[in-house]
Amino acid sequence: MEDSKTKLNRLGFFENVNVQTVRVPGTDDQVDVIYSVKEASVGNFTGGIGYGTSQGVSFHLGVTQNNFAGTGNQVGIRTMFTEAEKELNLDYRDPYWTLDGVSLGGNVFYNEFTSKNANLAEYTNTSYGTELSWGFPFDEINYFDFSVGYQHNTIGNLSDYFQLKNFLDVQRKNVTSDSSLDVDNFDWSVSWTRNALNRGIFPTEGNYQRASFRMTVPGSDVQFFKAQYNIRNYIPLTDDHSFTFLTRGRLGYGNGYGDKDGSDYLLPFYENYTAGGFTTLRGFRSNTVGPRAVHKAGSSARDESIGGNATAATSAELIFPLPFLSEGARRQVRTSFFVDAASVWDTEFDVDAARQFSGNPNLLDYSDPANYRASYGVSLTWQTFIPLVFTISKPIRKFDGDEEEFFNFTLGRSF
Repeated sequence: MEDSKTKLNRLGFFENVNVQTVRVPGTDDQVDVIYSVKEASVGNFTGGIGYGTSQGVSFHLGVTQNNFAGTGNQVGIRTMFTEAEKELNLDYRDPYWTLDGVSLGGNVFYNEFTSKNANLAEYTNTSYGTELSWGFPFDEINYFDFSVGYQHNTIGNLSDYFQLKNFLDVQRKNVTSDSSLDVDNFDWSVSWTRNALNRGIFPTEGNYQRASFRMTVPGSDVQFFKAQYNIRNYIPLTDDHSFTFLTRGRLGYGNGYGDKDGSDYLLPFYENYTAGGFTTLRGFRSNTVGPRAVHKAGSSARDESIGGNATAATSAELIFPLPFLSEGARRQVRTSFFVDAASVWDTEFDVDAARQFSGNPNLLDYSDPANYRASYGVSLTWQTFIPLVFTISKPIRKFDGDEEEFFNFTLGRSF
């Protein structure tokens, strides 16, 4: 009975679950097991509003239904219209395509991205593609996904900087007459998810792990792979779980494989890891932490962020209740004090060649993972008909050129 209650909580469809037994009249050894649930809002309007000391206001929208018409199927239509990105994404997933729990899903997307408006070195990327995925349960908490997909990218307005030249050495045949880069990729991916949390919404005990690997098929215009691992661990500090300690970690690495005409394939710059912002490193402006574009000596171009092919991040969070709230309200509000740390670096970066190229002997070594940033702050999440998240944070460790973000307000997702 308790296991069944935990499984219902883990679905994320219910705000709370209660179970009771009622003796069957006229019998000595039978009871009815009755579960009563209060449904949570699983038809979500998703969006975000953020404010940074230098980025101003950003906004995005979307609608997802995780329990469409009570079937448990997920249907999503996401649109994003910001200064940096315009996106349309349609997705569908049937988690019980077969009676054995094999899932089937797919999505189609179209995206226009302007990197300069996302605090990255300038380029534009118009992409579209599709993906088909299958899920395979191993047991009650372990799940495997496998997918195949296709993606086309048309990249223009490329900046002229040191790291980009290395990537383009193997891409000359894909550069068009208007100096854009046209590439077509077919890829496959596999992932493992272990969900041992005690509930889907505001968990207080257990852990969640996810490992994924994605690789383009040999012969694609860009040959690369990416691997990532994420973990969250909740440790209750009191019997009623009102105080909980949360630790979070992320590791990521990607690179090219193979070579062409004597030049090695590298991880595409538009696939780089970045840090900074609400979902990766609170207290810093979105995407501004990590390696920066290295320009030629005498250039007046700004050294903007470009990200790197490796990342590591960690976070420690003390979740505590607000004393003036009722028991019912506490189920919808979560407050915490947190410390975040993250590093992004480029394992292919040649600091000596870059210093000679830029004429700057003091250029930071972007291949060094020890160049991490850290911050601390407080966060409040209100799980109403849409999640509202408020964050106030301050950097502890930063480098020249880093941009701070003191306050962030987000609708529709929680970190």
